Amino acid sequence: MPLNRVEPLYSLGEIKAGNLEVFITRDPQDIMAAQALRYQVFFEEMGAKPTPDTLASKLDADDFDAVCDHLLVVEHPEGGGDGYKVVGTYRLLRREMMESIGNFYTDSEFDITSIKNYKGEILEVGRSCVHADFRNRSVMQLLWRGIGAYVTKFSIGLIFGCASFHGTDPKKHAMALSYLHHFHLAPVEICPRALDSRYVEMNLMPKEEVDVKESFSNLPPLIKGYLRLGGYIGAGAVIDHDYNTTDVSIVVKTNLVTEKYATRYGSSKEID
Repeated sequence: MPLNRVEPLYSLGEIKAGNLEVFITRDPQDIMAAQALRYQVFFEEMGAKPTPDTLASKLDADDFDAVCDHLLVVEHPEGGGDGYKVVGTYRLLRREMMESIGNFYTDSEFDITSIKNYKGEILEVGRSCVHADFRNRSVMQLLWRGIGAYVTKFSIGLIFGCASFHGTDPKKHAMALSYLHHFHLAPVEICPRALDSRYVEMNLMPKEEVDVKESFSNLPPLIKGYLRLGGYIGAGAVIDHDYNTTDVSIVVKTNLVTEKYATRYGSSKEID
């Protein structure tokens, strides 16, 4: 059922491509639609293990949803008309919003003390997904344009969060994990580290045995996107059996995001 438009939470300017649009919301109906999309992608497609409540609701929901901003890519009906459906989403959590819940989601997997000690504004990003029918260049660029505008609006200095490989056997991703460890490890002053109780070694192959081109080509699209923005990877991976993933931590200095957002995604003519 199409959703009815409510006033956006924050104005990011007009970010559109054809009948697709990006905005920020905390509206309960919008959040529920994002949770339904997340359930479809994470549980039905990727094999995450639902709790009985999750299975009954068919929503990927947790306590963070109520305090986060939700960046949505929505599709409006062809030819105009009322309503829209959510086809892409990102969950955004700034430091001041985190204080109402007491921690970041990333805290459950990684020691992010170095990031919390950063003097400027920080932003945790997560729960990113796109509907299977919309996994194309246009939607991914809209997501990045939205994040770029949000970063600018709130003067955010660092973006961080978790990104995932499908499956829970790190050996199946040995070259990719080793590539990230050898070539993209974060500087020590902003480097997250997997919690000792959950730490999984990423250095699974000697540096000289890693095929750089092949490794980058085979990375999950989201991780590849962070690296293209000059992002870094933290030390150690974490196995998330509930979501059937091998997680790594990411950190991006947002001066790189805003520069590339402005030059690469700033013109609607580049969205096709």
